[in-house]
Amino acid sequence: MKGTILFLLLISLFLLQGNFPITANAAAENIILAAKDDPKVELYITTWCPYCQKAITFFESRGIVVTVYDIEKDRDAAVRKNQLDRKRGVPFAVINGKYVHGFSEPAYQKALDGR
Repeated sequence: MKGTILFLLLISLFLLQGNFPITANAAAENIILAAKDDPKVELYITTWCPYCQKAITFFESRGIVVTVYDIEKDRDAAVRKNQLDRKRGVPFAVINGKYVHGFSEPAYQKALDGR
């Protein structure tokens, strides 16, 4: 996501100098669209959980930036996880506002697709 935004910002700079035939407003719209297209993924884990590592690998292998919270090391994250998900256990993912308990590639993909 950061790379995409940086690229689009560089294009915007060129546009402001008049080097490209499209407008600066069009470039700004592309930046906004790129930011909306990037999924927001939060993952609640423990370091010893093998399924948590599989979940991290699932997202990273697709180039998706994941915010990872270790609920054993971060008390605030543990409280937040318990507020979002009454079930015990990890991994627990919040993907674009959708909750997925446990490791499930089909469920992750469904949430990423917006279904």
